[in-house]
Amino acid sequence: MRIGIIEDHQLVRDSLKKLLELELNWQVSIEACSVNEAILAVNIDQPNVFIVDISMHEGATGLTFLSYLNEHYPEIKTIVASMHDHEPYVSNAIQLGALGYVSKRSASDAMIDAVKTVMRGHRYISEDVNFNYNYVSNKQDLLTKREIEALPLFAKGLNAKQVAQQLGMMPKTAHVHKTNICNKLNATTSFELLKVAIDIGVIQLNELA
Repeated sequence: MRIGIIEDHQLVRDSLKKLLELELNWQVSIEACSVNEAILAVNIDQPNVFIVDISMHEGATGLTFLSYLNEHYPEIKTIVASMHDHEPYVSNAIQLGALGYVSKRSASDAMIDAVKTVMRGHRYISEDVNFNYNYVSNKQDLLTKREIEALPLFAKGLNAKQVAQQLGMMPKTAHVHKTNICNKLNATTSFELLKVAIDIGVIQLNELA
């Protein structure tokens, strides 16, 4: 498994790399200290997972990079590792596509658990991160712009190929969006997805007639 890291403190970056590469067949293939550097690197090589710090000393923040990945490489799983382990940082990161959020105050094994969990397609929030789903007033706020566009199409029963054609994307990308939508909305069946879509107003009942 290939992992990318964007972290502006070299000591933290080096420690994180050493920790991750203790795991069998895990390799840190990208190390970046700024958003611009990370974007250049990910356009050449796409790792399976990217670990993102929010605060950068110079230039754009990690949230900008999360947005870029979600738009251009949604198949890359993302984990935020930050000292900002409270709202609104957590909800903002999740809305931008982060599947995991780990406090830098957490024990080192939390990051290992986070990588394993997000690679299975599940969300991971470390125990010392203060994330409250009630902070998000609308479930729609958990979704990215592209996911909001795809939700009503999937809820109406279209498959990934059909959604891809309507939204002008690759079928693989559409499938990734569906997986992310279901994870964020805690929907495991097509009926549950349709119910949520109606509840948050992206589908009207008369559209189903």
